Amino acid sequence: MPGVRQSHVKVRTGCQQCKQRRIKCDERRPAPCANCVRSKKECTGYPPPPRSARSSEEVKIAPKPLVAMAPSAPPPNREPVQLPPRRLAKMQRRASPPGALITPTTPLAATSLVYHPSIDLPFSHQEGQYFHLFREHTANELSGFFDSAFWTRSVLQECHTADAIRHAVVALGALYKTLEKSNESPTNSPHPDSDPGDSAMRHWEMAVKQYSHACNALTNAGATASTSNRTRLMSSVLLACFDSFVGDHKQAIRQIQTGLALLEKLRAEKRQAFLSSSDEPVEEELTQMFTRLAIQAKSYDMAFHFPQPWVVQLTTNQPPLDPSSPTSEAGSPIGISQDSIPERFTSVMEARLAWDKLCERIFRFTEIMFNYAKSNIMGVLPTSLKHYGVSFKKDIEAWSDAFEHILASRTAPGVSSQEKAAIAVLKMFQTMGKILFLMTFSDSEMHFDGFAHLFKGIVDLALEVVGDEERRAAAKRCPDPALCRHRNHCRTDIFGGHEYAAHHIKPSFSADLGIVPPLYVVATKCREPHIRRQAIQLLRSSARREGMWDSELTARIGTWIAEIEEEDVNLFEGGYGNTIPTPDASPVQTHSRPPTVADTPQSIAHSDLEQGNWENGASPAASSTRTSFSSHSGQPQKLIPIPEEKRVMVRAVEFDLRTRSAVIQLGSRNIKTGTPDLKTKVTRINW
Repeated sequence: MPGVRQSHVKVRTGCQQCKQRRIKCDERRPAPCANCVRSKKECTGYPPPPRSARSSEEVKIAPKPLVAMAPSAPPPNREPVQLPPRRLAKMQRRASPPGALITPTTPLAATSLVYHPSIDLPFSHQEGQYFHLFREHTANELSGFFDSAFWTRSVLQECHTADAIRHAVVALGALYKTLEKSNESPTNSPHPDSDPGDSAMRHWEMAVKQYSHACNALTNAGATASTSNRTRLMSSVLLACFDSFVGDHKQAIRQIQTGLALLEKLRAEKRQAFLSSSDEPVEEELTQMFTRLAIQAKSYDMAFHFPQPWVVQLTTNQPPLDPSSPTSEAGSPIGISQDSIPERFTSVMEARLAWDKLCERIFRFTEIMFNYAKSNIMGVLPTSLKHYGVSFKKDIEAWSDAFEHILASRTAPGVSSQEKAAIAVLKMFQTMGKILFLMTFSDSEMHFDGFAHLFKGIVDLALEVVGDEERRAAAKRCPDPALCRHRNHCRTDIFGGHEYAAHHIKPSFSADLGIVPPLYVVATKCREPHIRRQAIQLLRSSARREGMWDSELTARIGTWIAEIEEEDVNLFEGGYGNTIPTPDASPVQTHSRPPTVADTPQSIAHSDLEQGNWENGASPAASSTRTSFSSHSGQPQKLIPIPEEKRVMVRAVEFDLRTRSAVIQLGSRNIKTGTPDLKTKVTRINW
């Protein structure tokens, strides 16, 4: 009816100024919103998020655990938490001078590491507890599989001078406590002896309140000298970490974009001042953090194909390169220094830094390559970029050769469990990077079959990491296996026909990437059924969120793709079954329709850079059958490849980790934008 206002859901977020004016805010926290800037009004900051969730509701800040603790479990231990031995050793190494001998200690020694906040830190008693928790536990968890002085030293030091950093640290400590409490007992089943003030909801409320204070501290500071560029960059890292933790990936990308823009601005100012281009405007530690955040955001975009403005750009908007002058600065696809790969890495950290730099160069190159693809016929690249692509393959192989002795040493006596895991994870990333980069030059999903041995290598390394973590967790949580209450709902496994499940690993969050992205690639691109199912089960074996990567979401995407591709297909001679372990979830509705999401093509094909030229041996498409071992019988069977017409790829994923829902669109590889795709399938999943 004319004159009737359309109903809308009332928005309760946004800055204070926009709420008073009753207009929609773009919520560019911590930056002032566009409305305030445009109307030249003072943006007074953002209020804390509303306490819309009741105490009986679930705080969804991590992947859903595979198995919840039984209701009959005893009440949680209220005694002080002792650091695990590997965390204790890690902190002792940092506290000791270089070359000092570390004497092994018992877990009881952890009680001597009690930290008392400095008197000049304006904490309330409750805030001080969260700060203490961050220092003792959260900083180490955020580091992931690699040591990081950024979290355990630099951030803590900055708390003394920067209000925004101090509030962000308290927020992350409270968030870590929320995750811990939300997994102590089943939802809606509080123990009668529990403290209402120690509930997940109370910690959650403190977390979002402190997050809001951190945003407002930056907003209110404006462009004054009271907030240094170093503080702003560090705040972007911490706020992006918080947003990833709670599942708000769009806001995390905003924070990363804000930090990268500031870093590029500072670099431009140094260039204009005729300073050395090798000198960074901030310390190397912060530059490394933003390199990893950029890699994380780009990997997310490449996997799920976000639309603008949720795409992180590493290259500046400049006219197309001149292929006739590839050596000039304007024609170079990479805007950063290119360090050569040594013959042998001297440490895991040296290898990690070299891989980060190589990844950033590859991502910069692919950005420019896709810009060419938009204005050229699909599958045709300038000759200069084809040759440059070959140089990346040489660098990837050189890195692998330099890392080989470290990879072989991971099982040697004296190598800590954390270092062993870091070595395995780093090799997983190098293997994944090699596969994805080489396949950037292919227009056929069939060519992924040539990497079956590399897919298996990723799964084997991930099994090492998860297996070691499960054994440590089982020894800590259930020292007497006869009294273990964590073995409910066991699944028959496909790891050699034996039962395998990580029953004791708790849900976790890390700011750094780990096993989830490589296993996602295996789950979606490997068509060998056993390897693919192993990757899916490893993703579901422990509830992980690594940066913006969620293990449960990736496992369910891999499961659905396998169902689509293997439907009505006998994978083995003799009709071996294609059953996929399907997670407990609401029904999946699948339908086909013309594509509605236009995204950047993922692959660029050309005639003279086929897969056979990258790898030794024939092109995988030339082989009609392969050999695989059935985990049920242990006997070799001929594996019949999934035909090209059945294979699909992810075209777009729209999801909300906070509500645990996603809309996934699949389609063909190498379809020109605007061309109808007959393979398009769309589904919505909830978990």
